[in-house]
Amino acid sequence: MKAPQNKQHEEIAVRKSLDLSIKDGVAFAATTGFGDNYLNPFAVALGASNFQIGLLSSFTQLVSSLMQLKAADITERLGSRKKVIVLSVFFQAFMLLPVAIIPYLPQSIHIQALILFSTLYLLFASFAHPPWGSLMADLVPEGKRGAFFSKRGRIVGLVTVISAFLAGYTLHLFKKQSLTGFTIIFLIALVSRYVSCYFLNRMYEPPLEVKREHYFSFSQFVRRLNVGNFGKYVVFHSSFSFAVFLASPFFPVFMLRDLGFSYITYTIVTTTVPLASIVAVSYWGRRADAIGNRRIIQICTLVVSVLPVMWLFSRNVYFLLVIQTLAGIFWAGFNLCSSNFIYDSAIPEKRTRVISYFNTFNGISICIGTLLGGFLATHIPPAFGYRLLTLFAVSSLSRVIVSTILLKRVKEIRKIAY
Repeated sequence: MKAPQNKQHEEIAVRKSLDLSIKDGVAFAATTGFGDNYLNPFAVALGASNFQIGLLSSFTQLVSSLMQLKAADITERLGSRKKVIVLSVFFQAFMLLPVAIIPYLPQSIHIQALILFSTLYLLFASFAHPPWGSLMADLVPEGKRGAFFSKRGRIVGLVTVISAFLAGYTLHLFKKQSLTGFTIIFLIALVSRYVSCYFLNRMYEPPLEVKREHYFSFSQFVRRLNVGNFGKYVVFHSSFSFAVFLASPFFPVFMLRDLGFSYITYTIVTTTVPLASIVAVSYWGRRADAIGNRRIIQICTLVVSVLPVMWLFSRNVYFLLVIQTLAGIFWAGFNLCSSNFIYDSAIPEKRTRVISYFNTFNGISICIGTLLGGFLATHIPPAFGYRLLTLFAVSSLSRVIVSTILLKRVKEIRKIAY
């Protein structure tokens, strides 16, 4: 979209861009439903061990997180956030092609190939996130971020649910040739991401001049982690991500391998989360605009902290649906307000760099958590006959400790009504 000539034209350009962002979100959600949600189940279908699945999640996260250190530098060098976003999404989509043809490669390299191409897929995705967050924070006024992103989140959640169901049904149809089914859903995810790329390319980018005084290195960022309010938030969020990802990559493994769920049952259980998020996210958006992000984060972290341990009480599908519904409701609030807290914490000129450094620190924590989870999954004593249930309990306890100790050090940034 060309730069507008005056204020009125700029307002029209911004409105059109926000509409395009919704359309981008729809296509992105289809990629998530058909692609991202089925990477770990694909690994299970290929015969990956618990350790290999942990390695898949941790290595891809580590590489993509470290590469984000350069996201702000590349954006400033190219002089355009949109250019970085579009190029990154273009190459991200392309990486789904080799993922889709893995079943036709020699069986001896299936897992290695999945780790390699998944790493490249997430690496390009990681380049897009900081400039996208910076661009959207400029396009959406601060007082309307909760409302806009909750609306976008509802639409994204609904399309994610529909896409995941269609993907699960496709795998069900090809249950005797499940790897062929995975090829089909990953190719659909590829096309969807290219549609997303088209809409992103049409968006308006407000001018942004980044001067030398706005630069700060990653080492300077790390040194201030225990000083400023945002630094304390980074420590909390990264620690919480570590606790979450002790268990997060292994829920699909537990359902598909240990409990023997069919792809349809697995899809029903997992899509309950985004379905519940659709219902809840508008509520959290309104509350966040009224009372601030920190209070919502505090409520949501306490609830999602106890959810993994609830898997110990019953593995009945209906009971798991209740757990997943709660997860969808409270993760919706946490994710929405976490993003908005970051947007509120940095001036526009520093926002891309702040987001990239935050994602790097958070991603390293996720990597360590996943690696430790993969190790524990094969060494800890079982609970009710399953080692992964013990791992879920460990994750729950870790989340409770982090949410009760570290979040109290963080203060609200917004001026709120009460």
